[in-house]
Amino acid sequence: MQRRALPFGYAETMTHELRFLRTHVVLGMFLVVGCGGEDPTTQPNEPSAPVAVACDVHATTGSAKFTQRSDAWGLSTANVVGNRLTNADINGDGYPDLLVHAIGSNNRETIGQAPRLVYVLMNEPGPSGGRTFVDRTTESGYAKAPDSTTEYRSAQSAVFGDVDNDGDLDALSIVYTAYDKVATPPSAADLDRTTLMLNDGTGHFTAAAKSAISPTNPKPTTGATFVDVDRNGWLDVFLGFFFTSAASAQQLLTGNGDGTFTDISSSAGVVASANRRAAYGVTSCDVNDDGTSELLVSAYARGPNVLYTTDMPGHYVDVGVDATFAYDDNQTYSDNQMFACYCTLHSAQADCMGVAMPLIQCPNPADSYWNEVADVKPARLGGNTFTTVCSDVTGDGKLDLYNVEIAHWWAGQSSDKSDLLVNTSEGTSIAFERSGRTTMGLEWEHPTTDWNEGGIVGAAADMDNDGRQDILAGASDYPDQFSLYFHQKTDGSFEEIGAAQGLHHPCTSGMTVSDFDRDGDLDIVVGSGTARDCSKIWSSNEVHFYENDANQYGHWLGVKLVGDGVSTNRAGIGARVTIDANGTKLVRELGGGYGHMGMQNDTVVFFGLGGCEILHAVEVTWPNGARTVERFENVVADRFVELRQGDPKVYDVGGLEP
Repeated sequence: MQRRALPFGYAETMTHELRFLRTHVVLGMFLVVGCGGEDPTTQPNEPSAPVAVACDVHATTGSAKFTQRSDAWGLSTANVVGNRLTNADINGDGYPDLLVHAIGSNNRETIGQAPRLVYVLMNEPGPSGGRTFVDRTTESGYAKAPDSTTEYRSAQSAVFGDVDNDGDLDALSIVYTAYDKVATPPSAADLDRTTLMLNDGTGHFTAAAKSAISPTNPKPTTGATFVDVDRNGWLDVFLGFFFTSAASAQQLLTGNGDGTFTDISSSAGVVASANRRAAYGVTSCDVNDDGTSELLVSAYARGPNVLYTTDMPGHYVDVGVDATFAYDDNQTYSDNQMFACYCTLHSAQADCMGVAMPLIQCPNPADSYWNEVADVKPARLGGNTFTTVCSDVTGDGKLDLYNVEIAHWWAGQSSDKSDLLVNTSEGTSIAFERSGRTTMGLEWEHPTTDWNEGGIVGAAADMDNDGRQDILAGASDYPDQFSLYFHQKTDGSFEEIGAAQGLHHPCTSGMTVSDFDRDGDLDIVVGSGTARDCSKIWSSNEVHFYENDANQYGHWLGVKLVGDGVSTNRAGIGARVTIDANGTKLVRELGGGYGHMGMQNDTVVFFGLGGCEILHAVEVTWPNGARTVERFENVVADRFVELRQGDPKVYDVGGLEP
């Protein structure tokens, strides 16, 4: 029998309103909210809207197509490269801007020289019309080094939230410090740390005072999410780390409202050594809809994912195993090729009976990559989860999860693969069902028997404006890997149509989704992987823009949320928006960053609305202590609106044309 070489990765290591109803859901108190003032850049609607009529939110007239327009958006002409992609409107002009970071760590960029490691790209009017990205890295101050005028400080990703409630988005600039590669003495880049950068409202950033978020000891930070865990109106942050000490499994810090933070990890229960993971991403969302967000850790090395929920105010416990988030229930390892190699030396062992001969060239010694004690336990039979996406994919009002995983043929059936976890929670208990990829139409194509699935990044979004959430996954590193577009069909199952719709970008290792041109559909920016086999396709980590044309096939609505800045964070992160379109309910929760290395997709909540021009109601549940609910009725679609906590008016976002 011909045996294959030892495989890579084996160590796995318009808007008008007729009336406004404000409902207060009180948890132990009655909350009175104040009214916000009008903004000269926005205009309130006139109270003369038509009444919503019967419509079909799922009715569209065509299928979305994507056109690669990297040149027009200034990405190709500027040779923009990188894989850690984030978008946010950092200068408040209504258009999302783009931040690009390179893969790597402990590196500084020399200003004006290659290689480029960080870009702040502002979304500005193009010279011939339309929109384009313009490099404003230096002017932004985002990458300013505290000790140099010729270098940018080291930074590998960013997530955004209004930590001081002054009305603009601040940046948590994340540094993946390779603690095992720090020089002696340390270089300037070795001393750079994850830093909170305060925005002045124009897109210019200044480092906040050092606090617990800028630790003395370096930590390989692989994910961050803004979340208000205590619902006091100030954003907090949850961090995940790759292999590090047991005392730094994860980190939870509460915001002080001035850009500084206090570490509450120990008292909150998120540093237990039992939950130490090689995290590749973190996510926060309220999966049991009790008003307090859960904290999710996406674990590498086939270890269990972690799902923290509160068992008492201010304290978290891991329910990942009971909720089936930690790993799937297939624990069969007899077809793992490392186990098969082990059995060539231990054929008399009971669980080696009947195991087929290995199909790979075994290491020497043959049992060096299998531990007969540790590797048979569920804690080593999970997945390599890079990103966990949280969204109501099934349309039942509950937030589901989609795990994006790297998996290999040789690891066998016990290795978890990218899949949808359907939320079946009842009350405050948390439970998910693994969807079954074949049944749901979520299988990944395997063109060869020695296949790999290189899932790294992902998103849930309505790409064709039909009112149903689709699933996007980016795969890289191995042969036959590209971005996948799982379109949700009328029966709730999916079909992968990326090639037909123009979205099979080879070796996708970065992704961010937004309506960048504000024309009523969601565009995609992707980064190109160069690791392993992908180096045969790309010589650099090129960034590409895919423009959507779905606005011509269905109606839509973009909702910008503005919390009161007292009981609720100004950016509205954690708020839940529910749209009633002729009885069909669409639910979205505004996240504060998620997934591998801190992904983020626009703080404007986007809805595809199919055949519905006027909505019966838009309801916002604010993430404050009282879970204040505000309802706006008969809202006209096909534009971007701003909803302000405590203000009964619906505002058109200034400068954006429907």
